[in-house]
Amino acid sequence: MVFDPNHDDKVEVSREMIAWAEIKDSQKTKKVLYAQAIGVETIPVNGNPQECLKLNYDGIYGYLPKKLIDDYDFKGIQHFLGKVFEFVVEHVDLETHLFVANRIQALEILAKKFWKTAKTGQVYNAFVRGVSPFNLYLIIEGVETTLFRDEFSYSYIDDLREEIEIGDVLDVQITKLVKPGQSYKKKTDNGEIDAIAGENGYLEVSHRILKEDPWKNITNYREKATYLGTIRKVHLDHGLFIDLEPGLTVRTNFPPNSNGIMFKKGEQVSVKLITIDVQNRRIKALVFTPKQTKRSNQRPVHMRGLVR
Repeated sequence: MVFDPNHDDKVEVSREMIAWAEIKDSQKTKKVLYAQAIGVETIPVNGNPQECLKLNYDGIYGYLPKKLIDDYDFKGIQHFLGKVFEFVVEHVDLETHLFVANRIQALEILAKKFWKTAKTGQVYNAFVRGVSPFNLYLIIEGVETTLFRDEFSYSYIDDLREEIEIGDVLDVQITKLVKPGQSYKKKTDNGEIDAIAGENGYLEVSHRILKEDPWKNITNYREKATYLGTIRKVHLDHGLFIDLEPGLTVRTNFPPNSNGIMFKKGEQVSVKLITIDVQNRRIKALVFTPKQTKRSNQRPVHMRGLVR
């Protein structure tokens, strides 16, 4: 409880009463509020049954219809349970003390504020609205952008869906920002072309840039030396991805006649570094299993590696 200092009787005002006042204010002024999704229910909205997220705003409950979450084509919304959503209040039911939320409108309001203040180098929380093997589709303060796989981590990531889920939030840094209507150089397969940012502007971000570059630790490794590595990924087409340490990954082919069958993710293997090319961030290496080290009459086969 809190007390009203304007009254001698010290009228008690509950947090629920304050929350209800804020909800009604959001309906009038379109002030953006934030609430956690605590359930998924199908309820009638304007006479039609709709799947909705149930929100809890300081003890006041409301519904966020699926069609008002985002313009992204979500296959399901169960994975949003426990996540926090920005919204403005679209409708208030005084009898039931329930409200209907609109996130799309809230995102539009936040986007306008973002373009007025955002600068390259700033760090923001990004909401993951979609995931594919190669890209994360994000919303940052109402602005849509794509984070490419190479900008997620220094480590090799085969499929981003194995690393992150829809509804997750991660920190990203703005690496390129073009405000709506401004011109910029757009990269294409044929080079760079002049382009104009549309009404949503243009944004490039990186999650990897916020982490320490593991290549700085390459001074701890020497050519012609052998080190213990951990298999991060076994890829039948691209070979083995082996971590010398987290983020410092060497890619090699499979030894002859192995076909990758003897190797498993998480297994430790010996990696001999043949050459280290600091300028191009490349390592030539050969790999062999502990069993092969016992076969003195067999020589390990030379393979190429790439440190990411």
